[in-house]
Amino acid sequence: MQRAIRQKTIINAVRGTAEVRVADLVRATGASAMTVRRDLDELALQGVLRRTHGGAVGLPARGARLPYQVRQETNTALKQRIGAAAAGLIPDASSVIIDDGTTCAAVARAAAGRDLTAMPLSIHGAAALGERPGTRIVTPGGELNGDELSWKGHRAARDVLDFRADVAVLGVCAWGEEIGLTATSMQDADFKKAALASSRRVIAVTTAEKLGMTATFAVCPSDAVDVVVTSGAPADAAAWLAAAGVELVDIDA
Repeated sequence: MQRAIRQKTIINAVRGTAEVRVADLVRATGASAMTVRRDLDELALQGVLRRTHGGAVGLPARGARLPYQVRQETNTALKQRIGAAAAGLIPDASSVIIDDGTTCAAVARAAAGRDLTAMPLSIHGAAALGERPGTRIVTPGGELNGDELSWKGHRAARDVLDFRADVAVLGVCAWGEEIGLTATSMQDADFKKAALASSRRVIAVTTAEKLGMTATFAVCPSDAVDVVVTSGAPADAAAWLAAAGVELVDIDA
């Protein structure tokens, strides 16, 4: 079993309040006890779970975000397709803010080399944009978030607000019918709000399982988004997105 899939299996197994034993995780993953313990130690350092003497317990949080490496190795081909479709909606010679996250990194990779002035909100996005020459890359300043390699703090948020973008590409932590877009951290919500305030048009990119979920920190109502690019959107989500005036681009429709 791939490391990312194995760790995602462990994360799903420990969600809740009951302790999950190493032996149970060995059976669930097919990995050795040593490998499972190493994964548990790594995930504990990332704040996903708490180690116990014989296993682990989850640290549940509504709409919690998985570690970047796990997300990067999950649905990779699908995110590339979503990224390519979203990049195709960005006009040439325009300015664009590209949010952090793995799907947004796929947008950056698909947009690399085009005649754009781009402000990526993570090192991952900047590196993807720099894979081909031709795109002007402007980054915010300040401190980096260790796992995401995204910028954080007031200085970086101010730089986002000072960048007047034609388009903002937002990643989605969770998107509910009543509450709209929500984020798993206050910092992420603040940066998304800054990108919204600085942009004339907003494109959201997400895999379909985020539609109908809620996280802790409010970002914006649904009608603040112009377009969402996804794959296999449920019929009920398509209906409430349409009612909010959001154009749905479903790459598998």
